[in-house]
Amino acid sequence: MKLNQFGRLTVDQATQLKELTAIGFAPDLTQPLAAAAAAAYPLLFPESHSETAKQQALAALAVTADQDLAQFLAAQPTQISRPAFYAVALQLLGFEAGTDYQLNDSLAFMAKTGLPTVDGDLATTADFWAALYLLLTTRTKHLVTLIDDLAVRGFYCDFQTGKAVPAHLFFNGKAQDVFDARNLHREVVWVESDLDTDHDGKRDMLETTIFRPKETDAGTKMPVLFTANPYFHGTNDVDWITHKPDPKLAVKTHSYTKDEVTFQPQPAALPHQPVNGESKTAEVYGDENGIYMLNDYMLGRGFVTVYSGGVGTRGSDGVRSTGGTGETDSAVAVIEWLTGKRRAFTNRTDGIEIKAWWCNGKVAMTGKSYLGTLSIAAATSGVAGLKTVIAESAISSWYDYYRENGLVVAPGGFQGEDADVLAVDTFSRQKQAGDLLKVKAEWDKALAAIGKAQDRAFGDYTKWWDERNYRNQLKNIKADVVIEHGLNDWNVKPANAIRFWNGIQALPIQKKLFLHQGQHTYLDNIGSLDFADQMNLWLSYELLGVKNAAPDVLPNVTVQDNVEAETWHTYKNFGTADADHEDQVYNLQADLTGPRASFADTATAIFNDAKEDSDGFEAEIIKPHSKYDSARLWLDLPQAASDQTLEGVPHLQLRLWIDQPTAILSARLVDVGDAKRFAPVAGVVQGTAWPLGFDYKTVSIQEFKPAKATASKLVSLGHVNVQNQQNAYENVPVTPGEPFTVDFDLQPTHLHLPAGRHLALIIHGADMAQTQRTETAVNFHIDRAGSTLTLRYRK
Repeated sequence: MKLNQFGRLTVDQATQLKELTAIGFAPDLTQPLAAAAAAAYPLLFPESHSETAKQQALAALAVTADQDLAQFLAAQPTQISRPAFYAVALQLLGFEAGTDYQLNDSLAFMAKTGLPTVDGDLATTADFWAALYLLLTTRTKHLVTLIDDLAVRGFYCDFQTGKAVPAHLFFNGKAQDVFDARNLHREVVWVESDLDTDHDGKRDMLETTIFRPKETDAGTKMPVLFTANPYFHGTNDVDWITHKPDPKLAVKTHSYTKDEVTFQPQPAALPHQPVNGESKTAEVYGDENGIYMLNDYMLGRGFVTVYSGGVGTRGSDGVRSTGGTGETDSAVAVIEWLTGKRRAFTNRTDGIEIKAWWCNGKVAMTGKSYLGTLSIAAATSGVAGLKTVIAESAISSWYDYYRENGLVVAPGGFQGEDADVLAVDTFSRQKQAGDLLKVKAEWDKALAAIGKAQDRAFGDYTKWWDERNYRNQLKNIKADVVIEHGLNDWNVKPANAIRFWNGIQALPIQKKLFLHQGQHTYLDNIGSLDFADQMNLWLSYELLGVKNAAPDVLPNVTVQDNVEAETWHTYKNFGTADADHEDQVYNLQADLTGPRASFADTATAIFNDAKEDSDGFEAEIIKPHSKYDSARLWLDLPQAASDQTLEGVPHLQLRLWIDQPTAILSARLVDVGDAKRFAPVAGVVQGTAWPLGFDYKTVSIQEFKPAKATASKLVSLGHVNVQNQQNAYENVPVTPGEPFTVDFDLQPTHLHLPAGRHLALIIHGADMAQTQRTETAVNFHIDRAGSTLTLRYRK
């Protein structure tokens, strides 16, 4: 077990003593060490309410094989040896003596686990308080720090007693769990938007659900964690609209210009709903539960949580558009209400206005996938009051999600999905039959328009997709940004994160990037990283004005190693052309080995004959010896003589000719060599072990763990329509038999390649898991001498 920790602050003695006093200790450097220890240790058992119970708790901890902690303190020690202090500390951190570690070997276990220690024995009272402060800020076996562990056991239960206005509390730069996450107002309000997506002549009203600690009633102003969640009120059956991969690839007849594919918004003026009164009290109870663990974790720390599905979701007006400007505007409208710049009402019709009078005017957006996507979308609006976004597994351009280089592609694992399918999935207004009656005709028109505009025939970048490319508005971003993404996420592929990350580098904002070895998942409850604690530091800085230097303390880039378990690397940047990186250009003939240069794309026939599914194809196509051998080129790169770190965006330039006027061209980069690689999905290591607050929810702790040995693993992939040789909207006719060149990027990656393993490049045609399943057996002829693969390595 390794407990990496990047969110802990190192502070001076005066700050330590001040903060210890603020949370209930009484550090006095003139006091004898024995007296200080005897007073402090019992406070580490807040669940024990009597002196007898506390003494029993002390006696349950061993200092040595012959002495428990109660006996040790009763002997009034004049000093505490470093091994003895950490023998007890490990038990306080949740480790079992004799099982996890040996009492006489505590320091070795601390080092192995990555836990911090003081440098020497505790010879003075000042040494004791310094060691205790460090221990309180150290991670436990259960993901959280010791001070957080004490909080969930009742350490702060009396903190607000006697305060006329409940207050936030900070320790080591982070908000503490001093509010009651169980005692909430669960309210629903309707925010008035500037939209009329259902064309009824009225502004769409957006249902918004609030989880607000009741301490706000006494005047405590709190910031908001806002999650724009189109799934909040449920999803719908989409089997009826899910597409079958097309067996034919159309020959393109039109090439677009840049102007033709550039979206220009058309604002509309709409009348406001009349205000007929005002209330501080909501009329509707929020019956849905919060769905995001980071939001729940921050509730007891004095952060209100807000969810809103946006237009077309249950309780709101309007219709869905899958990433259109209306969905961005929905999220922005909620932020504007939270910051006092927009109206909301207690119901959809009566005109009784309600304000977010409990909000301190500062908002962060959080969420994964579509939720994180809308965080990015709102950030590109430049809306005031949005201080930061924490976008996990998020889309930055919907074209990069459903299309690629002039091709229709599916998000990994969802062959046949498209923008219209997702629109149906999230149109939860249909769950209320009476409400659906009012909008059914307009929704049918909107859905038909999506189906036409998404263009599954040609797959080109168009004005419709340009509207859904949030990277067009990067210059507007004023909010600081945290991006988290899986390096093996073939659903929302890593390019969505890295292209966004690269695009914001010149902006005068703070930015952080986290990359893990998983697929489409949260990072919050991964045991080897203190992600939630880091986000507490970040949000305390962003939304509560704590001067904790979070932008300087947290690494710019944090990347999980794919070979060493529970290991994370920190860097200044990712994959940049700088002194820390070097490019290697491989010629496919001179530098890569393989028996041939031609193949026939018969993958669809092989796939159908084998009655395989998408997952089966994904696993089979990357095997060194595969049923698809005849339908691909396998080219081996040189074996690594020493460990290498591949980082950045692989680029492929191919000179080729084919015997058809169009074709799908696919490429995969594969890590080759028998090894136990991480499973793509994190496994549970401790069930219900991460406590989110005092007497509150618990979440499992997970970790990416090595699985059974495999001969190869997918590192990166890419696809291109051979007619899109310049970009995704200009088309170049292909003449059968005549050579042409295609350039395209593969997905960004970070790969630790150990000595003795090597990379392989697979070139093939149709991708059964992600592209159309074309039945035309195109013959490919690659000019290997005229083709190159460019890889960037970290020095």
